[in-house]
Amino acid sequence: MVSPLLFIIGPLGTAFLMILLNRRLVSLILALAVTLALGILALSWLPLTLQAAQPMVVASIPAPLGIPLSLDALGAGMAIIVALSALLVILYSSTYLRNDHAPVTYYAVVMLLLMASFGLVLTRDLFNLFVFFEILCISSYILVAWEQNSSALEASFKYMVLGSIGSTFMLVAIALAYRAAGSLAMADIAKAFSQANRGEVIVAAVLFLFGMGVEAAIFPVNTWLPDAHSSAPSSISALLSGFVIELSLVVLFRLGGTVFAQIHLLPVLQSIAIAGILVGEFSAFAQHEVKRTLAYSSIAQVGLMLFALSLGSPEGAQAGLLQLLMHAAAKSTLFLVAGYFILRTGSRFMEDYKGLGRRMPLSGLFFGLAALSLIGVPPFFGFFTKWGILQAAVNLGGTIAWIGITSILLGTTLEAIYLFRIFQILYAKGENDQVAEMEWPAVTAVALFVLVVVFGYFLLPVLTPVAGAAANALTNLF
Repeated sequence: MVSPLLFIIGPLGTAFLMILLNRRLVSLILALAVTLALGILALSWLPLTLQAAQPMVVASIPAPLGIPLSLDALGAGMAIIVALSALLVILYSSTYLRNDHAPVTYYAVVMLLLMASFGLVLTRDLFNLFVFFEILCISSYILVAWEQNSSALEASFKYMVLGSIGSTFMLVAIALAYRAAGSLAMADIAKAFSQANRGEVIVAAVLFLFGMGVEAAIFPVNTWLPDAHSSAPSSISALLSGFVIELSLVVLFRLGGTVFAQIHLLPVLQSIAIAGILVGEFSAFAQHEVKRTLAYSSIAQVGLMLFALSLGSPEGAQAGLLQLLMHAAAKSTLFLVAGYFILRTGSRFMEDYKGLGRRMPLSGLFFGLAALSLIGVPPFFGFFTKWGILQAAVNLGGTIAWIGITSILLGTTLEAIYLFRIFQILYAKGENDQVAEMEWPAVTAVALFVLVVVFGYFLLPVLTPVAGAAANALTNLF
């Protein structure tokens, strides 16, 4: 079979080739072809990873001198989500950013973002994890500032400052890990930490939690997200909310359950998750800009996913990963449609979208279907994923679990109110009912995301075993 190393080599080589050729159409074709090929590669490896993790040795040099990599069910599943989400966002960008500056650079930076994303799930070495994390962050900073106006530059600068603090925390945590283990391999560090001084492990865990937590947008280090989403192009918002924050969350939780397994982080993570749900939903409820509303909604959704993962049960982890898939599709849909709402009206404020659902019937329909799934209305995919999380919490029991359940139900109520408020504005009687729909590449991309949120229930017989294997991989480095 084709080596999984192509997940790293492919996007990196493509980015350099794009800059070398410097042709917009060629870059677009390369971006679509490479992301599609990587999605197929991930699908081809999935059956093998469901049986056992597939370790790799780079350049025939074993650890600790070499770079340890491994592809398991969690990595293959995340690679599929990353590749296919990026494919649809790139297709959408072909018309959404048609008249944008430096399109070749845009596609090249997206390729670097993909390379870093794949590297995060493949690496089993803390230093290389840090390298991929830095590439992911720098790519994100560039993309958030893409429009190069004052708000975009300010948002990117805030994001960069907070991200740099997070990177420093991570670097100190890695130094403490190396001091304890004399190695940067995750397996060696996990073994050393199991026998190390508990206080030192706690310090390293807290530093790593808040360092990686910046990119995962967990509470309280998520203040960059609303500004970034409201200022960046909607295609970038879809990438950030569609897989970047989820991927960072998965990596954070995986290392918390393996490298830092000596200390019991689950109650702390549950408390952080509940705070994220409440802060995110109440903040979203108070917004008047559509993308800031969706950004705060993403903060709440991160809290929901983190709560499910931190329940500490296989059912909770499985439901959390299914929620991750649903959120990637639903939130990408909402951001991509919102991008055309802004293009058609020239405004980010919801009150200016009066009657827009009549002028853009497909866009309005897609927005409504994704919103219903995000809320958890049956029979959409979001109902079954959220129900699974609530069931896992009920089965676990305990004070924190019931506080989490109450917070989820309250958050769902607020979410329904503010999303239906947007929907009501979209279908109010407007002055101009002239149709101004998205172009066909954008419609196609969004429609494929919508298929997941509408028909996700019918995919559960296939998705559940994969989610179960991926959940098991969360507590295993091999």
